[in-house]
Amino acid sequence: MKNVIYIPKSSKDAGAQIRHALACPLDQLPKSSFIRAWSSIAYLFPGLHPDGFEDAESGWPRVLRRFAAEAWRRAEAGELNDEELYPSDAQWSGLFDQIKDPTPDENHRRRELAGLSLQCAHA
Repeated sequence: MKNVIYIPKSSKDAGAQIRHALACPLDQLPKSSFIRAWSSIAYLFPGLHPDGFEDAESGWPRVLRRFAAEAWRRAEAGELNDEELYPSDAQWSGLFDQIKDPTPDENHRRRELAGLSLQCAHA
């Protein structure tokens, strides 16, 4: 199974990925399109966690819960690995992009992740 990594370039890019995914049934999206939207959710909403998304206190907006349900369906079917189910690099990048004065190490890590996303998106 090919590992798909996606890191949005910006909140505008992340929003576009989610809107694109909402245009059709999530279970019919190709893996790469679903990962783009799923990673975009992690980027825009870093406080949301895939575990327990169905709980009323989870913080998941109703419109986004279907993404979590689809991510779990795909993971349980063996279509997503742990790194794809828990897109922590996209989550970290979303947090980073809100930092007003990042450290040199943080800048370096963000550039690394941007490069990794490009490599995987075109592989």
